Amino acid sequence: MRRIETIIFDASGVLIDDIFTVWKANSYAYEACGFGKIESAEKFRELFRLPIREFHRMMGVPDDVMPKLEKAYRQAYPRCSCHIKVFPEVRTVLEELKQKKLHLAIASNIPSLFLKEHLRRFDIDKYFAAVTGQDDCKEQKPSPKPILTTLETLGSEPEESAYVGDMEEDIMAGKQARVYTFAVSREGSYHPSWKLKRQNPDFLISDLNELLSIVKSLNCSACGE
Repeated sequence: MRRIETIIFDASGVLIDDIFTVWKANSYAYEACGFGKIESAEKFRELFRLPIREFHRMMGVPDDVMPKLEKAYRQAYPRCSCHIKVFPEVRTVLEELKQKKLHLAIASNIPSLFLKEHLRRFDIDKYFAAVTGQDDCKEQKPSPKPILTTLETLGSEPEESAYVGDMEEDIMAGKQARVYTFAVSREGSYHPSWKLKRQNPDFLISDLNELLSIVKSLNCSACGE
């Protein structure tokens, strides 16, 4: 097994619990553009996919309305962001990974300004050597480009890196980028475990404490310890 030197995290559903906010902001945007509200967070989870434009097309939004919808979403998002919180184990796990001298980064679909605000708000920005948000990359997952862009920024090699996500598209992107893939299946994650499993991630975990244990085991094995 290969040693892991770099770990790139998705943010939504992995580091921060934001599904209520994302649902609410999308629902407000849909209503503002005349499409009606998305009825519930559960329905949103059931339907949501990446890239975002594909989700909107599936919901019946014409391409020429996309810019208006995106603007409405970005206006609504800050009003809903008070509901966002960091998952309980995140700070402890990030601190331990940092102490082990691993390179840590983020590749997320959250608009870049909002993403950086969240990281500062929860005082976890100090752990990341690179942050790639929606506005920092022309392509979205399942394209591997956000991950590859982040690896390039860090100067890291794919074969010594891992991507941690909680959606099918995260695993698809990680596989195309040729990194280890960790699928996080929490209660209430964006995608349920059965969707994640069909993409055959290298590891399926229930929280980031399991990530910590697996990385430790892999790196010890690679060193022959």
